[in-house]
Amino acid sequence: MAKRARTKRREPVESIISAALRLGAQQGWQDTRMADIAETAGVSLQELYMLTPTKMHIVAEFLRKIDRQMMAGDDPEIRSEPPRDRLFDVIMRRFELLGPHKEGVAAILKDVCGRPYVWACAGPIYARSLAWMFESARIDHSGISGLVRIKGLGLIMLAAIKVWLSDDSADLAKTMTFVDLQLSRADKFITTFCSTVAGQGTEHSVGKVSS
Repeated sequence: MAKRARTKRREPVESIISAALRLGAQQGWQDTRMADIAETAGVSLQELYMLTPTKMHIVAEFLRKIDRQMMAGDDPEIRSEPPRDRLFDVIMRRFELLGPHKEGVAAILKDVCGRPYVWACAGPIYARSLAWMFESARIDHSGISGLVRIKGLGLIMLAAIKVWLSDDSADLAKTMTFVDLQLSRADKFITTFCSTVAGQGTEHSVGKVSS
């Protein structure tokens, strides 16, 4: 029964997400009203309010959807790969999942970039997704070094999204090259940081984290 209830709840939420992203791409995220989303999604305003009372809630549900899809493609055999390669694979898997929603994502980012207070609200939601990316890559993100990793990955993803938005190659070659370069730089930074703070050498770097 519980599973059936969750499935029933998810169906209108999926429609709401799709409608919001589609409308955002067409008319801009800021100009997309909740009433427009409800009408396009085929739900009442009351149901929209009960499920996703603000556009930020819709963004949160969208990120949860991408998180679920990312983890649905989880491969236990990934442990046999070097940590850095595992994280690279997870990042690129995420961009592939975001692909069908690129125009909607671009609309959201265009609106959010000019409003710092929105970033403040989105921060915890974004951090949760970053933490699950590390979980999917089987990389520890606890303690001080873990906080540094999450912040570093967040900066990498924000920079990589700009490249991804303009990357029209079928294999996302530009994005892959950029992510690879940024992970190399992050490795060096985190190695230096953790050597200074914890005195434990390179075992804390992005590419050399213990499983």
